[in-house]
Formats: sequence, C-alpha cells, structure tokens
Amino acid sequence: MKKVIYAIIALAIIGGAYGYYQWNRPVASNVDKAADMTITATDLEAAYTANEADANTKYNDKLVQVSGVVSKIENEAGKTSIYLNTNNPMAAVICELENGSDVSNIKDGDNVSIKGKPTGILSDVVMVQCVLTK
Repeated sequence: MKKVIYAIIALAIIGGAYGYYQWNRPVASNVDKAADMTITATDLEAAYTANEADANTKYNDKLVQVSGVVSKIENEAGKTSIYLNTNNPMAAVICELENGSDVSNIKDGDNVSIKGKPTGILSDVVMVQCVLTK
C-alpha cells in the first residue's frame, strides 16, 4: 500500500514539474519564419473595422507582415510597441515587439515592415510576437 502512495506522489511531482515547465516555456520567435500574407496597416485596420468576424477568421493565428508609417514608439513595463498610422485618425495598428527587439534606429514617420500575429481589434488592431523585417 505504501508503494502505491509513493508512486502516486512521485507521479504528481513529475506531472507538476512538467506542467510548470510548459507554462514557463518561451514562445518561439518569428524572426526566421515566413509571413503567411502581406498587407498595409491601413488595409488591415479597414478589414477589421468593416467586418471583425471575417477579419478574425482571415488574420488571427496567422503570421502577417504589415507595413506602414510609425506614429509612435512606446516602451511600457518592459514591452516595446510600435504604432502604425492608418487612414482612420481614431485607430492604429499596435505591434507589440518580442523581447530584445532593437528599435533604436526607428523614429516617428519612418516606413517599417513588421511581422506578427493579429489578435483582433479593440479601438486599435493589436498584433503580438512582432519582429521588424525592415
């Protein structure tokens, strides 16, 4: 009976350790991955504004390369985000960069190309796991 209890405890510890490892595993970088599609920031925002459900189906969970003009670079709580202009003055495409991304040579008004994964729209289109391509 003691052996069964010890086996169950050992399996629980191993399972807990494996779960902890998986929870804290870093996300794979998008640097070397090819984009599934290319679009401008204006067109991406327009697609989400016109029909969010269709845009979610088309773009979410896909690696999208978006190009546009930088309107703002924000560094908050250790996360760097680049805001890209759209034709809508009330909306932008926000690209949350991967940790360690160097934005020192980018300034407002620059044309950039960024790969990332759209997650939807609030008032702005949000992309995560972004990396600069140009």
